[in-house]
Amino acid sequence: MICPPGEATEDAERWWQAYLLAENGQADELRQRAAGGDEHARRQLAGWLSDRARTEEAIEVIRPLADAGDDIAELWLARWLADGDHLDELRRRAASGSYPALHELTEWLSGHEHLQELHALLVNHRELLAGWLARGGYGMRVVRLAAELGDHAARRRLQVWLARLRERAAAGNEHAQRFLADNPDWRQFRAEWAD
Repeated sequence: MICPPGEATEDAERWWQAYLLAENGQADELRQRAAGGDEHARRQLAGWLSDRARTEEAIEVIRPLADAGDDIAELWLARWLADGDHLDELRRRAASGSYPALHELTEWLSGHEHLQELHALLVNHRELLAGWLARGGYGMRVVRLAAELGDHAARRRLQVWLARLRERAAAGNEHAQRFLADNPDWRQFRAEWAD
């Protein structure tokens, strides 16, 4: 929707004022404006709070915008919920269709190696999480999980990693030997995955 010129100018002025208030640390004025319905002030206040490691307050400030469907607010909220280990709310938001919440929950589960729940998410939201899987910035246990779910790139990556691990173990690398000894199910690459 295109705003009439007067409305666009007024909106830009409100954004600029909120920006300046945040830059000058005028949180009380931002709070008053946010309470009066100024979304720019609410966003700036939330960002200002987060920048000062006051994430719990930032979550409370940004939540109404996220609940109203604001994409940026939804993204910020999901990140802050994940950073603060607010998993129940993150799970609820992911289950209700929030892609940022689904992505942040997936990242959190991967980083903390909660593989069963991660497996369920990957199975139930495979298309939505295809980009996350393709990015590949996660540990080998998650690569293995993706390989087991049929991801061919993950299978190739796992195959190369295991071959290098076996080479290092054979050359006397104690870490590689210990990993293979402690994880016998990793020693042999599944034959049915071979290209």
